Amino acid sequence: MYDLTKVNQPEIVIDKETFMENVNVRYSLTVPFLNRRDGVSVGIILMNPSGADKDKSDGTINKLIDFFYNYRVDGHQIRDISICNVLPVYASNTTTALENIRTLNEAKVLERVQRLNKAKLAITMKDKKLIILGWGKPEVKTIPNLLYYKEVLHIIDLLSPLYKDDLYVFETKNAIRTFTEHGDPRHPGRAANLKGLIKISVSELFGLG
Repeated sequence: MYDLTKVNQPEIVIDKETFMENVNVRYSLTVPFLNRRDGVSVGIILMNPSGADKDKSDGTINKLIDFFYNYRVDGHQIRDISICNVLPVYASNTTTALENIRTLNEAKVLERVQRLNKAKLAITMKDKKLIILGWGKPEVKTIPNLLYYKEVLHIIDLLSPLYKDDLYVFETKNAIRTFTEHGDPRHPGRAANLKGLIKISVSELFGLG
């Protein structure tokens, strides 16, 4: 459930679609904080949506709500957070995500979904003060690297010309480097203990910074 002492639930905005019987897609989720008409609007890009929608939250979204509710940017509080994803298919794990992606591909709508995802991500991220990259890396033997990083590269190409000075990644407690050992921005879910944000350059995403 959403924490109603922090979240203005009636004002949550979600953009989603349903394909076939059980394949759901979420392009964006914007969660406004309670009694905050002024403040900073933040964009976050993760791997894929787990379960959160307008009526219910999930563990990762709750963690983001707790973190950004208390976060300040130059003394200003956060007004809302908007979450988009590299892959917009709902799934609680990457094995199920791959199954749903294959279902969309068999139905010949996967290309349309991913094209829409990029277009809607660009609209959602417009005018964000901060854009946090937190997509992580899929579990081994689930989503193929080429499929995943093709979409990651599209998103980097989309963001880098306009938002190169506004890109951040999550800083987690006990981490000894900015990125994971594979060079990916850290995902805020699972066992991640969020500590802060680290500003990055586009070149650092490619290991060149």
